[in-house]
Formats: sequence, structure tokens, C-alpha cells
Amino acid sequence: MIRKLEILANICVVITSVVLCSVLIKKYVLSSTKPEASVEAVQSKPPASSASRRPSIQAGTKITLPGIDWSKSTHTVVLALSTTCHFCSESAPFYQKLQQQKPNSVRLVAVLPEAVEDSRNYLNKLGVSVSDIVQSPLASVGVSGTPTLLLIDNQGSVTESWVGKLSDSEAASIISQLR
Repeated sequence: MIRKLEILANICVVITSVVLCSVLIKKYVLSSTKPEASVEAVQSKPPASSASRRPSIQAGTKITLPGIDWSKSTHTVVLALSTTCHFCSESAPFYQKLQQQKPNSVRLVAVLPEAVEDSRNYLNKLGVSVSDIVQSPLASVGVSGTPTLLLIDNQGSVTESWVGKLSDSEAASIISQLR
């Protein structure tokens, strides 16, 4: 009798394992197969090292930040950063170059989730100078990843955005767009 129960239990374990494997294979292996048109679309996207590989904020989106009057300058570059983001720290040379080469009609504003004093110390440590520092949850301005750069017009609307660490060519393109 015990022998029959052991055999029955083993059969149940085997059947359960086969069903579970089938479900996992169907969900994770077979569902990742895409039609050829989708493969071509993926192949035409920028390489993974490009900052534009992640979703960005749509042009035309209105941004509101406490204490920031967008009409004070033609354009504002918002740097959405975090003191714990290593890509933000690695991007400091670009931010320094941006500050030095931007026209006077463009101002830089940093938005960080950390306290203003902590943010100021972080930016000073990086050698990055900005017009204003705002403490705000990044999600409140539609940012889901850092670093994110937003180009804002004098009406408070996003005209362009970049997410992630920029390549040298992307950084040069942004600086030339601001001139």
C-alpha cells in the first residue's frame, strides 16, 4: 500500500513539474518571439548606450516647479538628478561644459529629491553651478530616471528631453542646439 502511495505521489510531482515548465516556457520563451516587422523596428532604434533609449517626457508637457518663473529666460535646462545616481556624477563634466558654453538667455535649474542644502553640497562637489536648486520628487515633473535633462521654453513647456548618461555626440548636439 505504501509503495503505491509513493508511486502516485511521484507521478503527481512529475505532472506538476511538466505543467509548470510548460507555463514558464510559454510565458518567457515563446512570448518574446516578435514578428519580423518588430525586429526591424527594434534594429532601427539607437544603440543601448544612447541616452534616448529610455522613455522621455513628451514635448509640449507643461512643467511646474515651485519658485521657478519660466518667463525669466528664453530657455531653461532642467537637470533632474539624484545624489545617489552614479551616472549623474559621471555626467558632471558635461554639466560644467554646458554652464560655461550656454548663452546668457539660457539658465540651468537643478531638481533633486534630496534637501536643497544636500543638493547644493553635491553640485558644489561636482563643480556644477546652477541658477536655482529645487527639492521635488522627480515623479512630480514626470521624470522616472536620472539623469534627465529637460529643455523648457519661456512658457514652461518641454521642448525636448534626454534621459540617461549622454554620449559625447549627444552632449555636443545639446550644446549646439542652445546656441
